[in-house]
Amino acid sequence: MAHRQGNKISEIVELVPDVIELIVNKLPSYCLSSCRLVCKTWNNVILSSKYHPSISAASNFFLAHVYSESRDRPNSHRFRNLHCLELDPDHVEGVRSVASFNLKRKYFKRSFISIINSCNGLLAFVVTKKTNSWLSPNSVVILNPITNEYFELPKDKYKGNWFTCCYGFGFCPKTKQYKVVRSSTIRDRNSIIHNYKTEIFAFGTRPEWTQIESPTCSFNGCHGVYLNGGLHWIGQNNLGPDVIYRLNMEDEKYEQIPFPNDDGYFPCIGIFNGAIHLTLSMEGYKYRVWKMKEDGSWIKAFSVIVPDVNKNILSFSKSTVEPIKICKDGKILCLWAGAELVLYNPTTKKMEKLIDDTTARDISVHNIDCFTFNALPHILTGKLGKF
Repeated sequence: MAHRQGNKISEIVELVPDVIELIVNKLPSYCLSSCRLVCKTWNNVILSSKYHPSISAASNFFLAHVYSESRDRPNSHRFRNLHCLELDPDHVEGVRSVASFNLKRKYFKRSFISIINSCNGLLAFVVTKKTNSWLSPNSVVILNPITNEYFELPKDKYKGNWFTCCYGFGFCPKTKQYKVVRSSTIRDRNSIIHNYKTEIFAFGTRPEWTQIESPTCSFNGCHGVYLNGGLHWIGQNNLGPDVIYRLNMEDEKYEQIPFPNDDGYFPCIGIFNGAIHLTLSMEGYKYRVWKMKEDGSWIKAFSVIVPDVNKNILSFSKSTVEPIKICKDGKILCLWAGAELVLYNPTTKKMEKLIDDTTARDISVHNIDCFTFNALPHILTGKLGKF
């Protein structure tokens, strides 16, 4: 009897990892970090090769970095938290925060944080320290939000020149390595001549900023977006019309992709539903959204007019519409003016606001389509077989 009981106990123990795996496969991704702390068995199951952590494209979750003014302290700005938001039609704001965590104090104390872009579940952001000098070197930091692990790159170096920088964070599918790209517009204080420089920090092969051939234009201070082995920015073709510059992460060469035939202005690009989308502003707060096809041609996705424009928000943020996610009911969640979440209904071709207030804010939204618990340096240098 005791032997049988021992066998039963042994059989139960053997079944536990399978049961745990069934459980964790049904949990939202933001819960897994806490689940690793339950016990050694839970931790091993989550980290095991049997469990491939990924997030469905139909997931209702996304990350948001919010920069806003405190209502209690009007001159105090809050941007220390990253929030995991879930679409929730029953919530008063249309979304609810299901998890959040503070960025490291060294990065937000007396600093301004700007998210660059996301790539394979990792986030890159720029930290600019507030100093008495009008020039302040930037720090580029890579964050794995599922483990709260950071990797800080060498700082920018100023040599008496005024310049602006925009960045991009990408992945080379062939080598499995990550790269950070820095595009600088440089002007000597005593000259009106501008110079343009592109540098790459390649993890694992070139642990320093290395200069490559650069387009003779600026990217208007906007960071790049990553898709399918390439980083994309908006720039001007030799002072001509706007084009999209795509940097191949393997050969590190730029190519130009023409805009669609459209007379809109204030262009903005982003990744939506697995494709590059371009938003152009029109008169009267009307916006036209274009989708890039695989061959580089364009097809119009939708046009929309934003209702009840809040001028207070427009004075704080850029005027554009960025598609974020397709909801279960077919509506498209969008970010308007970098400040308000709105819903576009493809059936009625109308847009509705999820919240109506006058709070000045700037929201940076990022879809996280996969994640990993592996050590961040190993991920960045391509030492892992998969992520």
